[in-house]
Amino acid sequence: MAEYTDRERFIPYRKAEIVDLLCEEGTLDTQTQTQFRAFSKVLESLYHFEFHGQLEKMKEHYFPFNPDRDTKTRRVYDAKALHENEEALMTELTDVLNGANYETITDAELQKALEEESLFRISLFVDFSDFSRIVLFRRGDVVKKAEITEYFFRKKTIEVPTFERVVLLVRFKDRAHFEAKSKKAQKKFAELPFEPGSVVLKLFKDVPKADLEMLFPNTETRMRPRDWAILLTPGILGGATVLLKAAVSIGIAATLVWSLLKNKLAAGESLNHPGLSPEEGAAMAGAAMAVIGIGGFMVKQWLKFKNRKIFFMKTLADNLYFKNLDNNEGVLHHVIDGAEEEECKEALLAYYFLLKNPQGMTESQLDDAIEGWLEEKHDVRVDFEVDDGLSKLHDLELTVEAGKTPEGETIWRVPGLEEGCRRLDEIWDNLFSYNNDAEA
Repeated sequence: MAEYTDRERFIPYRKAEIVDLLCEEGTLDTQTQTQFRAFSKVLESLYHFEFHGQLEKMKEHYFPFNPDRDTKTRRVYDAKALHENEEALMTELTDVLNGANYETITDAELQKALEEESLFRISLFVDFSDFSRIVLFRRGDVVKKAEITEYFFRKKTIEVPTFERVVLLVRFKDRAHFEAKSKKAQKKFAELPFEPGSVVLKLFKDVPKADLEMLFPNTETRMRPRDWAILLTPGILGGATVLLKAAVSIGIAATLVWSLLKNKLAAGESLNHPGLSPEEGAAMAGAAMAVIGIGGFMVKQWLKFKNRKIFFMKTLADNLYFKNLDNNEGVLHHVIDGAEEEECKEALLAYYFLLKNPQGMTESQLDDAIEGWLEEKHDVRVDFEVDDGLSKLHDLELTVEAGKTPEGETIWRVPGLEEGCRRLDEIWDNLFSYNNDAEA
């Protein structure tokens, strides 16, 4: 049984398509294919029922933290109740995401993202002190191509390491933290665009690894050294020219005014006497224009700075708009659906390949057979969770121990489709025991 560190557990086919691929594989005749599809339908219904219950539990635990809730409650959530609900939510969400074949993004991966340059050529800042909990999950570690513009508008295609799906969970600190933060910064506390103490859930697609920080709800855009250089270099050069011209005009005007004052004082004339010659008037006007020019230049540079920041914010907003898949309670529905799909696919593949080999297979043989079929027939390289697939069949009482190999490995078989359908139908019929309880 091969173990891989460079493969995802995620199977990139929908369960409906997995059923089609297995039916078209050639082992099952037309009648048996119909039976296998019926087996798949009941199996899918069982998992749907199971995951619906899990979704309801997660919604219940998420309710006190949900910033989008629009229903009332008579419950009072004290600190203890909030802590218990938060921990229960985290446990259940982690289990569901693991079932949907997500992986945790480590602190090292996040730190690397913060240090690397953004694909979108903007510098971002996240104040992690605003959060009491941060958890990131990802699925689909791939390399995609992107076209960027370099100097002189030259286009260049680069490879971008990308996560196809990212789930973000953050809990904001309470209101007191943000009031103290405003006081420390000597600013008036303003109403926040989020609810202190709430838990924010986000689901994104196609996120470059170097841009994980753009997903956080309190991200700020900042100027990179390159951006400062773009603004300051022409500003300094242009400013030097403006100042030089202004200095000359002001110097000439100051010299003339000083000369005029000296002459008037020497002649005993009043300083209020309007005695400016046309040349002196022109010099004074030039000095005034120079001062106005300096002010205009400063305003122009300030507007450039503001416009560049607006451009950065628009770039960030545009990218988040097209990458965001779901928010808050909607994320729970989304990941539950993904977990249901993955669990069902794993159980179907394990059952089919054991059905295809009536003599039975060991766990390692089953693992190699499924991974080989996906890679050779469908060009999909995955690390199939064979232990998980077998565990599901064990829970449904669809496995039979057929002996052991000389090395001590257990050989597993499954009942035929007739018995398999009967067993699943029996489980389905007994999900609700109201009639049996009433008769008793």
